[in-house]
Amino acid sequence: MLIALLAVMAAQNPMAAPTPTLRYRVEARTTLDQDLTSLGKGKVTGSLTTTAIISVTLTDSADGQVARITVDSMKLEPTGAMAAQLTPAAAAIAADSARGAWLHAYSVRGTLRGVPQPSIQNPALAPIMQAISVMFPGIRSGIKVGDSWADTTRIDGDVQGGHQLGNIIASWSVAGVVDGGLVLGGTSVTKVTTSGQNGQSLTVTGTSREQLSMAVRGPSRSASIESVRDVSTVQQPGAAPIPSRTVASLKLTQLP
Repeated sequence: MLIALLAVMAAQNPMAAPTPTLRYRVEARTTLDQDLTSLGKGKVTGSLTTTAIISVTLTDSADGQVARITVDSMKLEPTGAMAAQLTPAAAAIAADSARGAWLHAYSVRGTLRGVPQPSIQNPALAPIMQAISVMFPGIRSGIKVGDSWADTTRIDGDVQGGHQLGNIIASWSVAGVVDGGLVLGGTSVTKVTTSGQNGQSLTVTGTSREQLSMAVRGPSRSASIESVRDVSTVQQPGAAPIPSRTVASLKLTQLP
């Protein structure tokens, strides 16, 4: 009798099939060039390359999806001035401590809601945080091949120790269709100035180029970002500006 009752209950409430785990390769590289001549230190340069394999599981919620992103493996390779700050031995320890860490993210119709929450605080997870943002890029719905649009984000508000003013202009176009999903290309231009206390200022100008391959449902299949950011720092009124340039790239590839 009990077996028959359980069979009836199972038929009325079938168990949902588990969501397949998705695996991605993340490749990120950041190169920093800074001119400290005005401080008598000359020019410094260095880079940090991060390579990681991550697993992504999705769970449907009432309004969207909860994603759990787990770091399966990671490797950090610093060079130049970066290696002076993060020695190869310290890089190996940071990468090892990131292995097994996970982040929770929530998305609604492919758009992130809130900030992904990591299981541990580790700077080595920064490229994974960026990868999550392109997994769920928040592209407007109903788009088709040939569509293009631009979005402007205006920045005007107080931050810790100062005030920020500027804007970010992002332009997108739908280039084609691959395996039922859309391929998009985008560019952005950023200019933001932070005015701090005692006459300090920080001006950031930057450009980026992005390409996404979207899935019919779920996170992006692949993504690539290349960006250049120039920063001019003035530490006090009348002081010579300290220039620096950051060149960064991120590549996200779904694995079979």
